[in-house]
Amino acid sequence: MRSATLVCGVVAAFTGCGGGERTGPPPPPPPPPPDGIAQARLAPDGASSLAISGVTVTYLKPALGSDPAGFTIQHAQTGPALFVTVDPATLSPAAAVGDVVNFTITQMGTVATERRAQSIASYTRQSTGANIAALTQNVSSDQLLVTSVDNYDAEIVTVTGTIGTAFSASGAGFQSAMLSTAGSVGNALLQLRAPTSLIDSADLVNTCGITATQVPFARFNSSAQIGVFRGTEVALSSCPAPTVVSATALSATSVQVAFSRHVIPASVNANGSQFAFDNGLVASAAAVAGRTITVTTSAQTTSTNYTVTVAHSLTDLQGTALTTPDAASFTGFVTPAVVRINEFNANIASGCDLIELRVISGGSLGGFRIQERTGVVANGELNLTFPTMNVAKNDMIVVHMNAGSATCNPNGATQETATTTDQPAASYPGNYDTAFDIWAADAGLSATDNVLSVWDGTGAIVDAVFVSDDPAGLLTAAATKQAAGVVGTANQWSPALATYDDTTFRKNAVDDLNATGTTAPGNSIQRIDDTDDNNKGDWTTGSGAASTFGSLNAGQSPLASRRRRP
Repeated sequence: MRSATLVCGVVAAFTGCGGGERTGPPPPPPPPPPDGIAQARLAPDGASSLAISGVTVTYLKPALGSDPAGFTIQHAQTGPALFVTVDPATLSPAAAVGDVVNFTITQMGTVATERRAQSIASYTRQSTGANIAALTQNVSSDQLLVTSVDNYDAEIVTVTGTIGTAFSASGAGFQSAMLSTAGSVGNALLQLRAPTSLIDSADLVNTCGITATQVPFARFNSSAQIGVFRGTEVALSSCPAPTVVSATALSATSVQVAFSRHVIPASVNANGSQFAFDNGLVASAAAVAGRTITVTTSAQTTSTNYTVTVAHSLTDLQGTALTTPDAASFTGFVTPAVVRINEFNANIASGCDLIELRVISGGSLGGFRIQERTGVVANGELNLTFPTMNVAKNDMIVVHMNAGSATCNPNGATQETATTTDQPAASYPGNYDTAFDIWAADAGLSATDNVLSVWDGTGAIVDAVFVSDDPAGLLTAAATKQAAGVVGTANQWSPALATYDDTTFRKNAVDDLNATGTTAPGNSIQRIDDTDDNNKGDWTTGSGAASTFGSLNAGQSPLASRRRRP
């Protein structure tokens, strides 16, 4: 709670009004409002009986990822305030923003240095419809948000600033980025924090200007966090202009064009007239879905190289027009391959880790990629796009880590794209002559907990596996749980959930990621048969079987070619 600005009193001789010096001791600070919030914030953790009266519910927080449901309360504009980690929907009557309420705190706690009321009793409502704007502070120019973080905790604020970094994981289901404001420029401890889904749907990216209106301030240890949970709470300005990122043929008569930002449907002509192709290809329709537009075309010629150029009349959600690059090349439709993760080892010395893919159905790997966790390379996570190549049913592909290491990659092998012996093992000892060898710059996979996933050229997950280092009771990395939620949403693992907590993830993950061999011939984690049930039952454990990279695993047999009917 910040002290109100001292106003001159009636007796100027005692207050020194008019520019004179104070002649007596300063008056004592005003007593805290008789609402009980200040007393609760000073109370020790544990069971309590703290009366709260006449406070206003200022914000409702949903349960999401690692964050509990709850609500914030406040009485005066300059605080203090408090976060109550009780689901507002469970109260009677259910809490709503603008309610003036009374209750008794029966349990206080501290999480990452933030004081919280963790259970309450005797909840009653005095009135509804209180003016939240009257309690909201605009802290855009405040210079004390980080240095006096506890003084703002749980208060309702409005702030204007600029997103100053890329977003990164900030608890399961959340990401955060530095927020620069007029009062705090370039301080990494002032952060904008939001659900990952909102960051994606609202197109929150580095360098965007943002105003967050009537949102809760929070502290996380020494960090000051502006929390945003709903798209209606943010307005963007001055974001990077959208550009064309890629183009991929989805079929012989459709092309998916990907953009760097969401495209507003109102700016797209349904007849496809904003898309110009070379080599005689003609557009006849266009349909928007987020950051992609699917364009219907005339018949493409297989394997012919095409370029699509997009008109600058397309805009993002903020109305910013498309800029360069505004074109992308693609190859006329070729049937995509179907591949599965078949074997892996994340525990090989010097980061010489391996992942094997098995080709279930032949075709092109154009645009396919493989990643661990969320695929953020800056966080040391694998994110490899395969070279353009065709593969056949029953082919094996071994993805090698640490391509730049002489230990992992003697003689500097590069990508094999034509045959499995383009670069034979006799000359390149890291390679397998029974598999296509693909080399990644990644310095090695995480051997604690991980999610490996394969994505096709349209950005869809085609296979995935959850793995952990055992046992229950340990924490799972936030990026692993975030990636698990994406895979679960795509129905590529069982149970198919949008969010996983530590216990649920480890219970359903393949065990012993850190128990595999420390050399390539040592034990590995392997698929046990020719089926894919999207669960841990498909796999051995890390201490289970000697590796078979480049060959079928025990329990597998070659996939039969489809026979023609007589």
